[in-house]
Amino acid sequence: MITKGTCGMCQGGCQVLMTIEDGKLVKIEPDRESPVGRLCVRGALAPKLLYGKERIARPMIRTGERGEGKFREVSWEEAFEHAAHLLRETANEYGGRSLASYYGRGVLGTPVTRMSVSTKNQKSFLKRLGSPNDMNCGSICNTASSTITPITTLGIGTRQMIQEVEESDYIISWGKNSTTDDGPQMMLKRIKEAKKRGAKLIVIDPRQTGLGEIADWWLPVTPGADGALALAMLKHIIKSNQYDHEFVETYTKGFDEFCAYLDTLEMEQLSAWCGISEEDIRKLADIFCSTTRISLVAYTGLEYQLSAIQNNRAIYVLWAITGKLDAPGSIYLNARNMPTVPLKDMPEEEEMPIGAREYPIFYKFAGNGQFSCVPEAVLNDRPYPVRGLLVIGGSPALSFPDSKVWRAAYQKMKCMIVIDRYLTEDARYADVVFPACTLFECPKAVPGPEGVRIQEPVIHPVGEAKNDVLIIAGIAKKLGIAEGYPQNEEELRTWLVQGTAPCAGDFRTNAGKVEKHYYKYKTGELRADGKPGFPTPSGKLEICSTYLAENGYTPYPEYRDIRSIEEMNQPEYPFTMTSGARSNHRMGVFGANIPEIAAIEPYPLADLNPEDAKELGISEGEMVRVSTPFGSGTYKARICGMARHAIHIPHGGGSSYMTEPWKEGNVNDLCSLKYADPISGFVLSKSVPCRVEKGLDN
Repeated sequence: MITKGTCGMCQGGCQVLMTIEDGKLVKIEPDRESPVGRLCVRGALAPKLLYGKERIARPMIRTGERGEGKFREVSWEEAFEHAAHLLRETANEYGGRSLASYYGRGVLGTPVTRMSVSTKNQKSFLKRLGSPNDMNCGSICNTASSTITPITTLGIGTRQMIQEVEESDYIISWGKNSTTDDGPQMMLKRIKEAKKRGAKLIVIDPRQTGLGEIADWWLPVTPGADGALALAMLKHIIKSNQYDHEFVETYTKGFDEFCAYLDTLEMEQLSAWCGISEEDIRKLADIFCSTTRISLVAYTGLEYQLSAIQNNRAIYVLWAITGKLDAPGSIYLNARNMPTVPLKDMPEEEEMPIGAREYPIFYKFAGNGQFSCVPEAVLNDRPYPVRGLLVIGGSPALSFPDSKVWRAAYQKMKCMIVIDRYLTEDARYADVVFPACTLFECPKAVPGPEGVRIQEPVIHPVGEAKNDVLIIAGIAKKLGIAEGYPQNEEELRTWLVQGTAPCAGDFRTNAGKVEKHYYKYKTGELRADGKPGFPTPSGKLEICSTYLAENGYTPYPEYRDIRSIEEMNQPEYPFTMTSGARSNHRMGVFGANIPEIAAIEPYPLADLNPEDAKELGISEGEMVRVSTPFGSGTYKARICGMARHAIHIPHGGGSSYMTEPWKEGNVNDLCSLKYADPISGFVLSKSVPCRVEKGLDN
């Protein structure tokens, strides 16, 4: 039987054709009739990966020392009982808040994440045990760029924004590579069609690989210095009087204060920081002011910098003061009657999650702690001890900087539980490992105009795998805290329907076309109170943010260069390393552990500019030694389009289940948890000073 559906190897949403025989997936192909039909290498390997020996098929309990990865298979009853015992024992000895959880990329957007959130009617799983420490991959991805940045500036998140690429004269892709950053590659298709129409593509990125290769102009910015480039553009635009005076005077807050800050900055210094010449900065700014029809293609590329939030905010200010918000061909604000976002109050001391005191803005927006602070709580009991950890569909040890620190923290755990589909490096330290279903094996709640319906799984669960929701519910039952949780497949389906929001609809006319109203900040349509302006605390676009000022931060976009930190400003580290770019073959740490994918990408490569390579005497394919203030590693050189004095090394290595080059080539060991964006707490994996030299084995 051939059935159409969504690929279940990740949350990319690619539409595929699946051949099912006796309840098993035997073949998968792209659905070429669907606009989102596509199949990557991971998807093509789905039949092998689903039923291969790497798949966790039964619950397991640790038999060896932590980190040895030795387990015995057990019944679900024994696994549930043991997990509940460890959680209860840890809470009794160290207190309820000694427990923490991490919901990773592997369960992003799935119903199990509801169990990490407390609502008016139901407490989260850990809250039921007295812990405020339910956390997720929002600590390291997306929250800064999609929520904190835009809401502190214009009161609206990126989900309420549409980039009108189809009507743009110019498309600026800033730190986002549309050739690798989403499954169906819809934005890439839109950009290519726009280019055929005559639109020009400008790519601002340290790497040329991917989107930069089809750009009309690629600007190789120094990693981490995007804010310096944005401020340099703003300085030139304001000085040359090319901004929208009416918008600034009527709809912005803090323009004069921001201009006073810009006056303290020299173009020569900004140019040196960002690696773009003053001539090119002026040229880019003049192009930028030549039309309002410029869309912004951006995502998480700027999140991992020393002034990440402020760098991103500077870019929104660029679009705002030059008339490119809610204008045709620019950034359309797909929102109406928006209330001002209320920030959460800081909790009482006993309810304070890990990292909330260090990063209050992150807590007030996200509602949970900053997971990058967990090792400090484990290893040094600050602000209080954490000794129990539940990891669901993720691998913090390989996703966050400094894998050595995470391994040390895992060694000190009294209780560690992992729920996943495949063994991860983190699972090697677990007391109990539970086998979870993939998206192929899970029912889904699908909202529609006529209500929520259940879409049944396309295959039977492999081995004894269960839905993540039922696994946590099973542990909760043993702990006596399972009220409201489903305990079987029938209850699960009811729970899914009851917890799924109805179809939200959109601004469509009776003819089915989207009804767009531009410049809604002028008409009062944007704000819930019907007044002109933006849904911010001041009612204006906040160049100087009320939220930031109230929490002790500089209110306007302020740039801090990575070398303002003494440890980073050393002559032996003249290069800047960036990491974390996505791959069409790997999804984070999932990929290099698969032999067929490791064969396609056998090495984590160090991308190097041709001129830099020549000066260093390094040839294509030679091994290079990369050293930072935090560690060093050996990688194979790839000479390609890169910013001068910058290198890129892919993340996703470091697991014992990977081939030797990926196991040893873990770029996280060259990064540190010590430094982060002070507002969001996002780690600095995309901006680390380094030294590059020939490897010893050449």
